[in-house]
Amino acid sequence: MAAIACMTSTGYTPLIASRIRSGLPIVGLAHSPVAQRRMALYRGVISLPFDTSEMSADELNDRALAWVVAQGITAPGDHVILTRGDHMNAHGGTNTLRILEVGAQHE
Repeated sequence: MAAIACMTSTGYTPLIASRIRSGLPIVGLAHSPVAQRRMALYRGVISLPFDTSEMSADELNDRALAWVVAQGITAPGDHVILTRGDHMNAHGGTNTLRILEVGAQHE
């Protein structure tokens, strides 16, 4: 199993991903309750709270994957497409897409 995980402040990236109809679960990780409620309306998107304010950029990927595993969406050994921006909590900042293996160490 695989998934698409989008760290987002507005919910726009999961909206775009939901239009693809890939069959993969799309997880929208947002700190904003407004963005979480918005994403709950998108087809195929699972909206989860994820506060990045206390995290360093180095630990974001591993913490995001651990949270998706804890919710039962993926398991160790699965691959996840993770989108995020270099500047968290900024609108229009998605500039990174990585394919990560759950359970492996990431930078």
